[in-house]
Amino acid sequence: MNRSLEEDRQILAGCLSGNRKASETLVRRFSDLVYRSVQYTLMSRNVPFNKHDLEDLHNTVFLRLFERRCKKLRQYRGESGCSLTSWIRMITVRTVIDHLRKKGVDAIGWQKRRIPLEALPELRAHEGTSHTEDDDTERQRMVEDGMQRLAPRDRLFLKLHFEQGLAIKEVAETMQLSVGNAYTLKHRAIQRLKLNVFSAENDEP
Repeated sequence: MNRSLEEDRQILAGCLSGNRKASETLVRRFSDLVYRSVQYTLMSRNVPFNKHDLEDLHNTVFLRLFERRCKKLRQYRGESGCSLTSWIRMITVRTVIDHLRKKGVDAIGWQKRRIPLEALPELRAHEGTSHTEDDDTERQRMVEDGMQRLAPRDRLFLKLHFEQGLAIKEVAETMQLSVGNAYTLKHRAIQRLKLNVFSAENDEP
């Protein structure tokens, strides 16, 4: 049996028997997975968030796993090749969705943020060309439309980096990329967005 799978089974058995050390090990082992799953779930639903929101939802997931004598963990059967990792990821996604449904975006106090035009100089009007506030509003709309036409990976990167304000290194860790690949992805995503925006401009009557 795969060593990691055997370790997971041992950790799970310890948690179900009330072993505190096993519970602490499970949290350490799956903490990064839960953080990433929370973040991806929020991003996929265009819900802005901050570090405090991530921490709260991360803690809520583990509380849900351990409450009522580890009821959620006891439901894991490992059938059809479902790993403990996949199970915890599924519980995380459901927890976040339930949280959003119960609280609502406004109740959580989140405000939708957009990619600021000043963060994307490639998409600004040409230097020396005068433009009004209405021009910027229209360009902002076109940027948002262009974002929707990007591949999910490109869109996620730009949202994490520009909307959420994460540094390249943080985005790389979240998306499981090397820092070098993250910079490459950033450049290509911006170029694709630029093409989307400019093609939309040329299509307008």
